Parts: sequence; structure tokens; C-alpha cells
Amino acid sequence: MRTVSRTLVALLAAALALAGCGGSNDDSSGSSSTGDSGSSTASLVHVDGTIKLDGDTLTITPTDGSEPHSFSLGPAVVKAEVLAVSASGAPARVTYRDGEDIAAAVTPAPTHGDGVQSYEGEVVSVTSSQLVIDGKDGERTFDISGADTGAFDTAHLTDHKSQGEPIRVYFKADAPDQGVAYEDA
Repeated sequence: MRTVSRTLVALLAAALALAGCGGSNDDSSGSSSTGDSGSSTASLVHVDGTIKLDGDTLTITPTDGSEPHSFSLGPAVVKAEVLAVSASGAPARVTYRDGEDIAAAVTPAPTHGDGVQSYEGEVVSVTSSQLVIDGKDGERTFDISGADTGAFDTAHLTDHKSQGEPIRVYFKADAPDQGVAYEDA
């Protein structure tokens, strides 16, 4: 799974280099494609699927079989990064504010491989490098680093914290304090 993640990061870096993009749009999450669409009233939600970019319109065909949905790219979304995710052929995650058609972030969708376990609970705190979850066995801290950083949308996780909505964090059995992905529970 790390090889797939590293491959996606390498593809992303190559596309950014070709497009002449740098880290000028960097934010606190470490991902330059994460941002918001300007609204702070609706919570962030996401959909995973296959994406196609036509100009500034992004269409995602969800992996759950629901109808395709089109979004315009939000101001913090870097088009070259979206092209890199699309070119990789891997599923993408589009994050947006509920009720809006503006993509706030487009990242590779998290993958869960063999030997991965999960822990479910409410978000206690979140930073770009650490996530604390309060679940049935109490609070657990997960480090977020390396190739797995792109699988964690800190803005979305912050919304979960403020609304008390649970999430499920995935980790490998041989590295129980290292988060590799998450999803809404």
C-alpha cells in the first residue's frame, strides 16, 4: 500500500513540475489542494470515485454506484494536482461543502489494504501531523506523516470535531499509532 501511495505522490510531483506549480498555495494541512469554498455554515462532506476534468469542471463517478456529480474547482484547488490524480487512474476524493457544487479539495482516495485495522470514535483534536480519537477503548493518538498525509483532510476532520460526528481511522497492525486513512463512520 505504501508503494501505491508513494507512486501517487511521485505522479503528483511530476505533474506539478511539468505544470510549473510550486508550494505557493501551501496551507497548514501540508496539502496545497485543501481549502474551502468561502462558506463556513455548511459542513464538509466528500465523495470517492473516478474523476474527469473538462476545463474547470470536475465530474466524479462515485465508487458507490450513485449518479455522477459535477463540481467547479474552488479557489484553493490546484488544477495540476487534479490532473495528476486523474491521470493516475486511482480513485479520487472530492471534498465539498454540503449543498454546494464547488470542490474544496481533490486528493487521492484513501485505500485500505490487507493487514489494516480500524478504530472508530469522535475527533478530540487534529493537526496536519496528528489526530486524537476518543472511542470505545478511550483516547488514541495517531501520527500522520509521509505518504499518508494526503489521505487526511484536516478541514473535514475539524468539522467532524465541531459537530461530534464519528470517524473511522485505519492503521496497520504493525504500526498501531500510525494512521494510514480515515472515513466517516
